Amino acid sequence: MHIIFKDMPFVRTFVDDIVIFSSDMDTHREHVQQAIHALTAANLIINPNKCHFAQKSIYLLGFCISHNGIKLDPRKVSNALTWPIPQCGKDIQRFMGIVNYFRSHIPNVSQTSSPLEALREKGSLRGYWTRDHTLRFNNLKEALAANVPLKYPDLNEPFYVATDASNYGIGAVLFQMKDNKAQYVGFMARSLSKSERNYSTTKRELLAVIYALDKFHQFLWEIHCQSNDVQLVRYHP
Repeated sequence: MHIIFKDMPFVRTFVDDIVIFSSDMDTHREHVQQAIHALTAANLIINPNKCHFAQKSIYLLGFCISHNGIKLDPRKVSNALTWPIPQCGKDIQRFMGIVNYFRSHIPNVSQTSSPLEALREKGSLRGYWTRDHTLRFNNLKEALAANVPLKYPDLNEPFYVATDASNYGIGAVLFQMKDNKAQYVGFMARSLSKSERNYSTTKRELLAVIYALDKFHQFLWEIHCQSNDVQLVRYHP
């Protein structure tokens, strides 16, 4: 499908889903016409009953995308707070499957979930599950229910990178300030390897900084780093 629209930067596809985005309605009409002509030329037919035109927001692959940013599809996480405590490793696997799919919207996800991940291969969790696991499980549910939106970056404004490290993982958040409020652009996190867990606190903190600069490099390298428009701060969730 991407070959059909290779010369149309305003079109994105995933399997048979097609998304067309534009800055205004007049331009959008032209973009839609071009996309339909390209499909017709390829002898492909669209089903009007499955099309949605002139939408201010769309639901795609579990996310709600609009001009304001990206949020989780509320239909996917509306019952997050009602999920019961896992009773076995299979329950952990199902829960973490959802968490990992939406991890881009969950701060400090690896640090929070690492002790839960350690139980995913267990049978019954009797004797393994502790108050700490319950706390972490509830924190992840609350993070999903909070549905923190990610904003599109303003390349004319400074970026802030907040990092944190624990005994289990490292994490980072990229954000900008608007009207004295943080506008989150992205969250990143990963678990520490066995050898990395032996690092000193300082070394783990530095590892988090390196990780953040690498993961957010498309926003931070060259343009902004050269103009001193990036600030690193400690992150305390």
